[in-house]
Amino acid sequence: MGIRVYLFTFYLYTFPMPEFRSFRVEAVVLRHNDYGEADRFLTLYTRQQGKLRALAKGARKVTSRKAGHLEPFTHVALQLAKGRDLPIITQAETIQSHLPLRNDLM
Repeated sequence: MGIRVYLFTFYLYTFPMPEFRSFRVEAVVLRHNDYGEADRFLTLYTRQQGKLRALAKGARKVTSRKAGHLEPFTHVALQLAKGRDLPIITQAETIQSHLPLRNDLM
């Protein structure tokens, strides 16, 4: 009888978040993935934290005010709140939409 040893390595992507419950950041939306019925995961690029993922709750609802601001290649000003695992987008405002770029690439 031999003893088997299994070694597992878990990598947790972390980024420096301010100590505040919420903070504002400017970002470019790189991509989005639908999650559940109404939510959307976003991959963002910011100058302060670099590449990060955030959750936009209710962004896929018809009545969502955030939906139009969170399209790929859009430069946005975001209000993020500290979530359990990921930051949660509470407000979004478009700075520059880069519509010609999005139309060429999509």
